[in-house]
Amino acid sequence: MRQQALILAGRGLKPVQQLAADKPHGNRLRYMAGCRCDLCRSANAAYERDRIEARKNGDWNGIVPACHARRHLNRLSRLGVGRRTVAYVTDIAESILAEIRSGKRKNIRARTERLILAVTSESAADRALIPATKTWALLNELIAAGFTRGHIALALGAKTPALQISKHQVTVRHAADVARLHRRLMASDEVLVDAANARRLIAELRHEWTPAARIVEAIGLPAGVEDGEVKLPPRIPRRVEKAVIAFHAKTMGDEA
Repeated sequence: MRQQALILAGRGLKPVQQLAADKPHGNRLRYMAGCRCDLCRSANAAYERDRIEARKNGDWNGIVPACHARRHLNRLSRLGVGRRTVAYVTDIAESILAEIRSGKRKNIRARTERLILAVTSESAADRALIPATKTWALLNELIAAGFTRGHIALALGAKTPALQISKHQVTVRHAADVARLHRRLMASDEVLVDAANARRLIAELRHEWTPAARIVEAIGLPAGVEDGEVKLPPRIPRRVEKAVIAFHAKTMGDEA
């Protein structure tokens, strides 16, 4: 904990205990501040799993110097690609881009750097066509995470629930819209996660004679009762996993 506090202090942030004071259980800051309830342990475990998976996929998001991004922003500006366009394409706030370019922000996240370095002069025109490979990779991730094509289409602004996007080329603007939607939905509580952790906690509740019907009532669909036991599909919305964790903590009396 002391090492984490020193890291935060080195970045000019408040002590972790102060940052976590108004955060609910299930926030990793609460874990960093010393809480070891099921919600906070689960939040920390999820963070570590995501971190390991990101490293495996080449999506490391540590701290890097902002100099490469700053030089690229200056180069783009000379080519006619301004800060507003970069902000639109990357979904990075204009204020952050301004701080990077001015030199006020000395360090940035590796993912932020990658997003900036990926912007090219073609982004000067929202209607410029680019290969659709990356866009469809994001769309397929959303579909695999449980979001229907119709839901995705409507979320992108379509008037009908039909996902009509070319497999070959998309406009810069459309690619940016899909990337922004992907970031929002994948961070939402509707994304599907493995139900193994929820099943383990439910098994503990049943071992303590908590009625299956009471568990299902507390956590909601897609849980159900079959042969007197709680049944879950292989993957469940993240909100259901959170509901199981919260109900387990409350029922087992181990809330911090």
